[in-house]
Amino acid sequence: MITNEQLREAFLTPQMKYYFDKKLSPLPSVEVDARIEELLKYLNMSVHSPGDIPFSTEIDDVWHYWILQTEQYSQLCDRLYGRTFLHHTSNDYVEYEDPDAKHRRIELRRGVAILASYVFNYGPFSIDKVRYWPLAGRLMELLHWDLDRLNHWLQAPFATAADPVQGAHP
Repeated sequence: MITNEQLREAFLTPQMKYYFDKKLSPLPSVEVDARIEELLKYLNMSVHSPGDIPFSTEIDDVWHYWILQTEQYSQLCDRLYGRTFLHHTSNDYVEYEDPDAKHRRIELRRGVAILASYVFNYGPFSIDKVRYWPLAGRLMELLHWDLDRLNHWLQAPFATAADPVQGAHP
């Protein structure tokens, strides 16, 4: 498993940490770190699952700030697992050709695959991190699961995890 500290050490320079602390003030530095870590997790996994973003607007905001630093963002993409530039397009832009773009939900199988990959690569969701992943929260609510149950289910073989109803155990 890859720890949050390892992610920060591998991908977050002191200059970018300073930049994010300034841009996201008055948030405490520990909260800024948490948001950066969640973005880095997604960016590392996204090479395997392109498409709509499965995380909260708080994490999307961090991505927007990083993209504004074009040189540093390009360097980050070169160091990420896929070693490819990860483009980001606003739904406001896509909406011109697809009026439903803002209302489209992430495809369930893809979303569950991302959540399962998260747990496999970064360990179980913690209460302070699961809030950044709306699908995880919706599954917990829909299936009346607590965080331990969600993490257990996501650690099951993917064939079971692909269908939350089939994979649900009382």
